[in-house]
Amino acid sequence: MFKNNSRFAWLNKRMRNTFFIKLIMTTALIAIIPNLLSDVVAYYKVSKTFEEETGKTKQQYLNQTRNALEIVLKRIKENSNLLALNQAFVEFEKFPNGSYYEDLQGELGKEDLPTLYGYLAAKTNSISTINTFRISNEFVDSVYYYDSSKNLVITSDNSGSNRQFDLDDFYDRDWYDTLIESKEYYVFMDTRITKAYSSKEKNLLSIIYKTNKDNNAFIINLDASVIYNEIINKLNHQDNIYVVSSAGKILFHSNPASMHQHLSLILPEEKDIVGRSGSFVKQLAGKNKLISHSASPLLGWTFVNISDMEALSKGTASIKQTIVLSALVLVLLTLTLTYLSSRSLYKPISRLKAMIGGESERKTEQTDEIDTIGIFMQSAIHDRDYYKEKLDESLPFQREQFKYSLLRQHSMNLEEIGSKKDYLGVHIDLGDLVVLALSLDDHNISGMERGMITNFTNDLFKLRIMDQIIQSPVIQTPYYLVDAEKDIIAIVMGRGGMDQQQLFLIGQQLLDEMSLKLRSTCTIGIGRVCSSILDLPQAYEDALEALKYRILYGNGYVISIDDIRIDNKTGFHYPKQKEELLLGHLKTARTEEALQAFDEFVSEINMHKNKLHYNQIRPLFMQLLTGIMNAYTQLGADMRAVLGGETDPYRELLDQDSMDKIGKWFHRLIYLTTAYIEREMNAKGNHHITRVIDIIGRNYCQDISLNSVAEELNLNPAYISRLFKQITGQPFVDVLKKVRIERSKELLVQSDLKINEISKQVGYSNSYYFIKVFKDMMGLTPGEYKKMNS
Repeated sequence: MFKNNSRFAWLNKRMRNTFFIKLIMTTALIAIIPNLLSDVVAYYKVSKTFEEETGKTKQQYLNQTRNALEIVLKRIKENSNLLALNQAFVEFEKFPNGSYYEDLQGELGKEDLPTLYGYLAAKTNSISTINTFRISNEFVDSVYYYDSSKNLVITSDNSGSNRQFDLDDFYDRDWYDTLIESKEYYVFMDTRITKAYSSKEKNLLSIIYKTNKDNNAFIINLDASVIYNEIINKLNHQDNIYVVSSAGKILFHSNPASMHQHLSLILPEEKDIVGRSGSFVKQLAGKNKLISHSASPLLGWTFVNISDMEALSKGTASIKQTIVLSALVLVLLTLTLTYLSSRSLYKPISRLKAMIGGESERKTEQTDEIDTIGIFMQSAIHDRDYYKEKLDESLPFQREQFKYSLLRQHSMNLEEIGSKKDYLGVHIDLGDLVVLALSLDDHNISGMERGMITNFTNDLFKLRIMDQIIQSPVIQTPYYLVDAEKDIIAIVMGRGGMDQQQLFLIGQQLLDEMSLKLRSTCTIGIGRVCSSILDLPQAYEDALEALKYRILYGNGYVISIDDIRIDNKTGFHYPKQKEELLLGHLKTARTEEALQAFDEFVSEINMHKNKLHYNQIRPLFMQLLTGIMNAYTQLGADMRAVLGGETDPYRELLDQDSMDKIGKWFHRLIYLTTAYIEREMNAKGNHHITRVIDIIGRNYCQDISLNSVAEELNLNPAYISRLFKQITGQPFVDVLKKVRIERSKELLVQSDLKINEISKQVGYSNSYYFIKVFKDMMGLTPGEYKKMNS
C-alpha cells in the first residue's frame, strides 16, 4: 500500500528495520524501569540507613560518656588507694591505744601528755591528708573516715570543716550496712539522697574504700548533680539520658523526680537492655523514640539515651517528593535520549550492511539486519581461533600467574577456579589444603652458596630449591610451587588426611634435604588447614605470620601458626583483667595480693591447658612480662636496680621449660618488684608531697611557684611535678589555685574586704586575673559569690 508512495518512503524504510524499533523499545525499558525501582529502593534504604547511623552516633555519645565517667572513678579509686597508703594516715590508724586517748576525759595525767601530743599530731596530719584528698577532685562533695576500733567517724566536707562523731550519733549512716556486708575492698553504692550536717539534702554517689585494718574505711561522697552536668549531660545535652544500676534503678537523670525509680516506669517491657549495649526504635507516648543503651562492665551500670526519632528524621521527608519529581523528569528525558541514542547505536549496523558489497542497492534494501550480524559473527569466529592459538603459546606464563593469584585476594568462585585449574593443568584439590611458606635465610647460607647467589642472582638459587623440592619424594600428595615473593617459596599441597605431626615431619625432612644437598638453612611456616581453596590467601598470610616468629624460635625450624596463635575455638581469651589487677598490686607494692593475682592468672591458663600446645602458653607469659616491664617504665624504675646486674628477663623466661619453673620465676620477680617499689614509695614520694602541700598551705598568699618550692626542697622541678601529679592526681598549679580560691571564699563571706584586697591576701597581685580564675573554678565571679552567700 505504501510501497510506491513517496510520502511514506521514510516510514516504509523504518518498518523494514525491525531491529531499530526493538532497540528503541528495549533501551527505553532498560533505562526507565531500573531507575524507578532504584529510586524506590533508595528511599527506603536511606530511611533505614539514617536510623542505623543515628543509632551508632548516639551509641558513640554514650560510649564517650561511659568512658569519661569510668576514667574519673578510676582516678578517684587510685587516689583512694594512695590516701590509704599515706604515711600520715597509716601512723594515725595504727597508733597504739588510740581508743584510750579518744576516751580520755577530765584532768590528764602527766604520764599521758607526751603520747597524747603524738596521737593528736598524727590525727591532725591524717585529717590534713583527707582534706587534701577532698579538694584534689572537683566531684568529691565530702569524705568520711570510719574507724571501727575507736567507733568514730571523721568528716571533711566542702565547707572546709572537719568534724568527729560517734558512729551512733552520726547523721548519715546509710553506708554502714553496705560496709559490713560487702567483702569487696572497693564498693560503688547506688546514688542516694542524704542530709548534710548543716545544709539541705543532697543527691550523692558514695564509694566505700576499705583500708587494711579491720572494717576501717573511707566513704567518698561524690555530688551526683555535678557528675551529671559535667560528664553525662555535657557531651549530649539535647537528649534524655538515664544511668541505671544493674538492678534497673535510675542513678542519674536531669529530673530529680525520676531519680531512684525503676527503669521499667520509663521504658515498659524493656528490661533486657540493662547490662547490654545496642539501639532500637520504640513508640513511646505515641511518638517514635530512638533508644540507645551502652553497658559498663567496670561499673555495672547501663547508660540509656532516648531521642525523638521524628525530630531527627525531618530531613528525610523531602526525599519522597524529590524521587517522584525526578522520576517524571527521568521518563521524559529518557524517551528523548532513547531515540537519539538508538540512532547512534544503529549507525554501525547500517554501515556494516554497506560494507558487505557485491550486491545491488535493491538487494541490500531487502536484506535484514540479522544477515549483516551473521557476517560479522563469522569473522569473529575466525578471530577467536586465531587468538586461541596465541593463548596456547602463553599457557605456561598464565599457569604461574593463576597459581600466584590463588594466594592473593581475588574475586573468583569455586566454579571459575575449577575451570581454570583444569584448563591450565594445575593438579590440586579444591579442598583440604595446607600452605607451607619456605623462607631463604640468607645470613645462614654457607660461603660457597652466598657466592653463588651473588653470581647467579637470588632467583636462580630459588629455582634450584624449587627443583630440589620437585625431585624430593617427601611430598606424596598433589601439590604445586609458587615463587611468591622475595626469599619466599609457597608450597600448596593437599593434606590427604595427615595430622599436624605428619605435616611437621614433611617440613622437617624438606629442611634436612636443603641443608644436606644445597648446604642452605631455611625456615618453614605452616598456615592453617583450608577446607576450601578459597581460603588459601588467609592460609598463606598465616604461614607468613608464622615465619615472623623466628625471633623466638630461631632459623632452621618448622613453625606452625597453630603453635603461636590461640584458636578461637578453644574458648580461651588472654586474661587481660587479671593482668591489670596484678600490675595494680605491683604498682602499690601489695605483695600478697600480687602473688594471688598471678596465681589466678596461671589458674585461668590451666583451665584450658589440655586444649593448648605449650608453644601457645609461653607467649602468654611473654605478654605478661611485657606488661610488668611497661609498669617499670611508667614508675620510672631502673630494671637493673629491681632485678640486679645486667640480666635479660626475656631470655631468663625463655629458659624456663615447665609451668612450675615459670611460676617460681614470676614469684621471685614479684617479690623483687614489690620490695623495690615499697622502698621507693616510703623513702621518697609521700614525704616530698607532704612537704609540698605544707608549703602551699603556709605560703599560698605569697608569689610561689613549682620552681620556688622545688628550690626550697632542693629537688628537681620536673621530678616534683611528676610525683605530685602521680600521688594527688592533679598538677601543682591546680592544687595551688584550689587552696587560694577556698581561702578567698572564706574571706568573701566572713570579711568586708574589697575584691582587690582579698586578691592580694590569697597571692594574686592582679585582681582581674583573680576574678578570671575564680569564675573558671566556681562558675561565677567573686562579687556574685559574695552576694549569693551573704
